[in-house]
Amino acid sequence: MKNWIYIIGLILCGQKMVAQNPCDNIIEEATDLYNSGRYEDCINMLQNGLNTCSLSKNKKENAYVLLINSNLEKDSLPAVDKNFRLLLKNNPSFKIKEYTGLDDFSRKFNNYYVYPKLSFGIRPHYTIPKVLVTRSYQVMPGIINDSEFETKKFFNTNFLLEYRAIEKISFFADAGYFSINFNRDLELKDSLWKMTSTEELRYFQLDFGNKFYFLKSQKKLNFYLMGGFSNLYLKKGTLNIEQERKIVNNLYGNVDTYEEDYEKNFSSKILRNSYVVSILAGGGATYRINNFGVGFDLRAYISVNTLNDRTYRFKADRLIKEYSYIDSDTRLAKFDFSLVFTYLIYKVKKKPTKD
Repeated sequence: MKNWIYIIGLILCGQKMVAQNPCDNIIEEATDLYNSGRYEDCINMLQNGLNTCSLSKNKKENAYVLLINSNLEKDSLPAVDKNFRLLLKNNPSFKIKEYTGLDDFSRKFNNYYVYPKLSFGIRPHYTIPKVLVTRSYQVMPGIINDSEFETKKFFNTNFLLEYRAIEKISFFADAGYFSINFNRDLELKDSLWKMTSTEELRYFQLDFGNKFYFLKSQKKLNFYLMGGFSNLYLKKGTLNIEQERKIVNNLYGNVDTYEEDYEKNFSSKILRNSYVVSILAGGGATYRINNFGVGFDLRAYISVNTLNDRTYRFKADRLIKEYSYIDSDTRLAKFDFSLVFTYLIYKVKKKPTKD
């Protein structure tokens, strides 16, 4: 029986200790001190609470508002500046409410703005590539379809980093690894000869450039234009060729036969430019949710130099002799439809003022 009495006593004491936790009602008590004109006591209580208590984001916001108003009453401008910065770092989307109190609060609050100084994340995207022929070469005369390339669309994910130099202008870098697959069919009239080439090129991609934001950084939803350069570094190239020749055995009878040849896994890297640079342009939008951003963008690319290395066009003698294969001049164009997910690190700035 005594053991039960001790247990009940301990439970009641524990409940009383929890109920008397000074952190629970710190905002209410500090508000009473502020309303009573005891600004120094209000400041001490809140600073001690911020250092020792595990306060929620909402309670921190209320604490910083009270600290700002208390220091305004004391004309302690350095402390006002410090707590405005802490307030906006705690909640970059903070908006003035009725409880903020002094008119000076609103006036001084308008002297500050906050923007994502640094952000990093991922960019999953759907890519539509196109291999464009700028100059066509062929071994045999009379070849048709020599300018048509078919490319495969693909999904990929890049990693991104963005540094906001000023409120509306940023520098970005974007990196990833992708492969592009394309093929073409060449044939002579009357189907006497046909050649199909299928190629895969694998690149490391590094984009960099600038973004220009249209709206002020306080807006949760913002729109931007972007421009820059895309750098492609070739890691591997694989070419497969299938050739079919029609052999006419009898001009008056249907006894023709076909002969097929194959070239598999030929390393086409020696025929390609190891570095391809493209111009990129696009635009998009981003929506901020506290320290996270979600958005989308559309990017268009066009390569400045060719995918093929012109100086090595005739180096693959065997492919030319056995398969009538020769490279045309090709450039890469592609369109990315992207989702963008970022983590944001904010910076608070104070506008130049006369007072």
